[in-house]
Amino acid sequence: MRSSVIRYDTIRLAGYAPAPGAEWTVPYYTLPFPQYHRKLLLDLYRLGLKRPDDCRGVPVKRLNGLLQALAPEVVSVAKWLDVSRDEPWLYARRPVPQDVLSTLVHTWVRDLRPEPEHRQAVRKVLNELRLGELPWGRSEIPMFARSSTRGGTAEPDERLYQLLPDALAELALGLEPFRYSGGTLTFRGVARRPNDRGAELLSWPPDIHQDRDGRTWWFSALLTLSLQTVPFSPDFRVHLRCGVRRWATRTGKNGLYFPPRRSASVYLLADAPWIADIPESWASARFSVGRLSYDRELRARRWEAGGPDGMLSRLRLRQALPEPEDLSSRPAHWLTGAGGVTAAVVHSTMMGSHGVRGGLMPGDRVPLTKWFENALPEGLVRVPDQVRADRYLKARRRARERDEETSEPDVRETAAHRREMAELLRGGPLRVEFLWLSEPIRDAGVKALATMLGLEGEPVRQPADMSDGETLSWRTSELRVELRLARIGELADNLGLPEADRWKTSALHAAIGNRRDRVVQQLPGAATDGRATLALVEIHHRDAYEPRSADPKFALRLGFRDAGRVTQFVVNPRKAKVKPSEVEKARAKKLEACWTDGFRQLGHRAVPDHGLGPIIPADTQYAALWLVKRRRDGPTRRADLVPIAIRIRPGEAAPTRITGWDSRTGEWVPYSALLMRLAESAELPTVDDPSDLAAEQQETGVADTEDAEESEDAEDGDGSEQGRDREGRTEQHRRAVADAVQEILFSLRDRPTLLLAHAQNARQLWPWLQNGRIERDMIQLHGRRQQRLDLQGPRLRLIRVRDNAGTETPQWWGHGERTTDDGKEEELFGIATGLWKPPGCCPLNRVFGSTDGKAGPGTNLSVMASRWALRAYARNGRTGTTIDTDKLAWNPGLLEITVAGCQSDDDPELWAALTHRLRQSPRRAPMLALPLPLHLARKAAEYVLPTTQDQLTEPEEDDAAVQLSFDLGVIA
Repeated sequence: MRSSVIRYDTIRLAGYAPAPGAEWTVPYYTLPFPQYHRKLLLDLYRLGLKRPDDCRGVPVKRLNGLLQALAPEVVSVAKWLDVSRDEPWLYARRPVPQDVLSTLVHTWVRDLRPEPEHRQAVRKVLNELRLGELPWGRSEIPMFARSSTRGGTAEPDERLYQLLPDALAELALGLEPFRYSGGTLTFRGVARRPNDRGAELLSWPPDIHQDRDGRTWWFSALLTLSLQTVPFSPDFRVHLRCGVRRWATRTGKNGLYFPPRRSASVYLLADAPWIADIPESWASARFSVGRLSYDRELRARRWEAGGPDGMLSRLRLRQALPEPEDLSSRPAHWLTGAGGVTAAVVHSTMMGSHGVRGGLMPGDRVPLTKWFENALPEGLVRVPDQVRADRYLKARRRARERDEETSEPDVRETAAHRREMAELLRGGPLRVEFLWLSEPIRDAGVKALATMLGLEGEPVRQPADMSDGETLSWRTSELRVELRLARIGELADNLGLPEADRWKTSALHAAIGNRRDRVVQQLPGAATDGRATLALVEIHHRDAYEPRSADPKFALRLGFRDAGRVTQFVVNPRKAKVKPSEVEKARAKKLEACWTDGFRQLGHRAVPDHGLGPIIPADTQYAALWLVKRRRDGPTRRADLVPIAIRIRPGEAAPTRITGWDSRTGEWVPYSALLMRLAESAELPTVDDPSDLAAEQQETGVADTEDAEESEDAEDGDGSEQGRDREGRTEQHRRAVADAVQEILFSLRDRPTLLLAHAQNARQLWPWLQNGRIERDMIQLHGRRQQRLDLQGPRLRLIRVRDNAGTETPQWWGHGERTTDDGKEEELFGIATGLWKPPGCCPLNRVFGSTDGKAGPGTNLSVMASRWALRAYARNGRTGTTIDTDKLAWNPGLLEITVAGCQSDDDPELWAALTHRLRQSPRRAPMLALPLPLHLARKAAEYVLPTTQDQLTEPEEDDAAVQLSFDLGVIA
């Protein structure tokens, strides 16, 4: 039940921890794999490598993929086969027929070295393995087994990251179906790889939604379980995430779209075992998972591990997998089953829009969570509800609530904007440009600029130089503003890749270079003082560019940089079937957001007033580190590193208030100058070039980008280094990060500093930030000794934040109770803003949670909204029933704030409160996803990496921020 006026003083987490002294064991069958067998495989894998001695493990990603697709009952807990150990890495709840494992392993071994010159070596290894002689044995696995690190953080047995979620999922499958008003949901298990981490439960059969145009869309409930740790806590946690899985049914003229270098997951159910000659009793109720991708060399879609010479083609299957082209062109047909096989392709945002929107509101999440909790074993309990950490925040709460009631900027605020901009420009005029495609967007852009800066009256209009546009001028007592308007014309068109060479990297680079040159030729000269200016650029919707690599956005960004401009893009939106007034309102908000972000790139960004009083030293500066990593499977096929550091000095004048670290010169430069310098090292996108990839594999000894999908964010061990030399790229990058951090810290020693780092972004290359290594009030740079934090700066504080990527922080909701008129206790749940901590924690607690309320399109959506059930509503004097399948569910994630290091007399809650405050943004009701310094550092990365291809195909389904960016058509 929801109350619109309740203020939640607690939040409930979908997280579960072992009770004190609790034990729980689960039987699994395991397969031993002796060292002798492992050595045989390693020797085979090393054949043909240029640096064989550097390879110390055998990658089993492709074998794991086969198991996930054809033997979903088998759980793999390893990404690399370690030759120095002989622990089992394959587990199952029942003995696996020998023929199943022998068939799959033999196929995989042939794939380890498929080259003709190694066929005899492959035969020799297969003869010596004798897999049929390896028996499956039953073992009791202690599910709560853990130790503690030096920092006091729980360190679970590594295999539990897969086995504990798998065991919990098995218990949940034994429950009665989930019931809601109007129906039930029955769940099935899903095969997982170690890279996927955890376990999945999927409701099946799928639910159907029919939109207003009569189109049919399919979707399922998705429950994900994962094992996590919390800094300095001796207990691990299991996180439950409730979401929605949408199935792809909308095809283009060429079928479903698969982005370059990405694959689409396909959930598969078969009426009988996949492998021929296997007993019918081995048919699995779990979903298998295969992966489809587009092969640039074959010019066709294919199953990964498939293809004319792939592993799947060597297997004798009882029933064939769907033909990739048929599945891509008729995905809805396979959703209902054909020939004994059901196949469901996971929808991704890159495939276009979907009639079912992402996410679940508490009205669905809370009942699903309660249903799952019925399966919890004795000894695993929900973590206590978090309480407000408001010792320092109470005084500011009411003031912020009053501020949020006013959405329009007032006269004082706009005047302050003008003064700050004049200060930033050192008294010069604000010269901006808007290169537009459509007149409605152009007019909205002019109006939004005038509104934001409080520019009253009609502007002075005059023809613009070097264009068919015009220049609008306003003059106020604080600032002169000049806005040049011009049609963008052909600059926004496809890059014009030659049809015969459209997939060649050389052709793409030539097209990018040509577009860059045309931008410079078409624009007026750069500012004579060398200062960057801002250009707002309207481009077509991404669906207008075919192929996707022909999207000109990154070429335009580089071209405008060559011409001395920073750029902010706005997408020409597709037509929406909504009221004209709603379109106009959304357009106005979109353009205001674009100008705001454009001004951010110039270095004009309001710094939140923390309002915590003199207890925070007046000269405190904020700094943040963000690492831009070019992965080897990325566009350049080169692994590279660009550290970005941002410094904010709230009390200083605009030009030096927000600065960035220039690693080449060792100095702090204005933010706009940092962006321009970062663009000099920008990587050019490429298309898939099989010959380039093959050369890279031969050089590194990592076939088929075995490590490309390793989760660099994961906390569960460091298995991704099993096959690499310690002195390889990762080690080089870690040393480079250590050197950069040391330089930055030295430059910050002159005043009190709050340094922020993002766990998922930085911990792979700054390993000390990992949960298993971090210690209170210490710091360690890679390759150097750990030391007290104050030795790096006598007034230094270090904050590590972690977001909900990978479900590393739990889902949550505001929780409360009230007594109804008839004396009954009624549960309340909703969404709450605040800073949170465990109840009854000691004053020196270091870990807090920061949350925000509803925002964006989900602002007016009821917390009782449901994807499945009809609900009653009362609005504007009218009552009725509705269902919210087509509404976007906004669920703000919980941002974990760990006060890793502070001074001996500090209160950690104070510095957590300051970090929470830095998420707040003047005049913008939704908080920033990250504190402002980290936000600015992450945004700066857009000048290094191409954005047209760097898209995940399967974003978090409840990450409404991803969907919101598409809805508004805003591209930063």
